[in-house]
Amino acid sequence: MRFFKRIFYSYFLRDFNAASVELVLGFVFLIFGFLIGSFYWAQSIKTGISATSGTVMLAALPIILGMQLLLSALSFDMKNLPKEPLQDN
Repeated sequence: MRFFKRIFYSYFLRDFNAASVELVLGFVFLIFGFLIGSFYWAQSIKTGISATSGTVMLAALPIILGMQLLLSALSFDMKNLPKEPLQDN
């Protein structure tokens, strides 16, 4: 729960940057790829006809792109360290 709170505060409430867009698009592409893949997989099981390479890539490409965007957002998060302290002792 704290992880999601930190992500929301850091990337959507306080500062909107490239990682914010990457997070949103990454999750959208990932969910879309899994939904399309599940739909065509169930359809091919029901009909008994194998899925074509185009339908497989229609599901695989958004999943790969979504994972790349989420990894890029994670990399941005790890590089985003404060350079000066908030308070001097």
